[in-house]
Amino acid sequence: SSGIPAYAARWDIANGDITVKAGDAEGKNKVSQGETIDKDDTNTVITGESDKNTVTIDTSEGNVDVTFDDLKIDVSGKKEGDGRGDSPVDAGKAAVTVQGDHDAAIELDGANELKSGSSNAGLEKNGNESSGKLTIKDDNGKDGSLTAEGGGEGGAGIGGGYESGAGNIEITGGTVEAVGGEGAAGIGGGVYGPGRDIEISGGKVSATGGSYSGDPRPGAAGIGDG
Repeated sequence: SSGIPAYAARWDIANGDITVKAGDAEGKNKVSQGETIDKDDTNTVITGESDKNTVTIDTSEGNVDVTFDDLKIDVSGKKEGDGRGDSPVDAGKAAVTVQGDHDAAIELDGANELKSGSSNAGLEKNGNESSGKLTIKDDNGKDGSLTAEGGGEGGAGIGGGYESGAGNIEITGGTVEAVGGEGAAGIGGGVYGPGRDIEISGGKVSATGGSYSGDPRPGAAGIGDG
């Protein structure tokens, strides 16, 4: 009844971190999760809920298409490193990270929610780590939506983390709500980071930049610079 082809694997984020890379042929991916390493997959669907696990989309070896289907990740309380909070390695975690120099496309099915930890974007695409295009779409027409919230201390809703620019982002469909953390754009740069080449050609988009607590000056752009 979901309309997903029988050969499409469904990956549950509750079972561990997920990494999706380009496969050996066009339209195929290699997916890793836990003890499953580089499994060949077509029409990759990621679903489920987690407050600790994250998704990495790695386009370093080619274009990657994935579907988020009622995916909910909230790592706003999690930190990398040893968790002591006394060194830079203890910055927050990004719910979803896009890397590499090829293109990534995310199809939205159902209601998807991403919330990241301190200094990270909800859907993170740092300019120094990802130069390809990120496309967010709802081609299946399933009323797909995405809410992406950046962590405090400078993570964009969609785009750059702390002191990182972001660009080459396109939204073609779906209902998208992007909320930046302190000093970060809703869609675009993290705090102190520029936002460039952001195109919206379809869908319904709400983007809110974050201000600084207790600071009466305006905060970041809804779409654009941190």
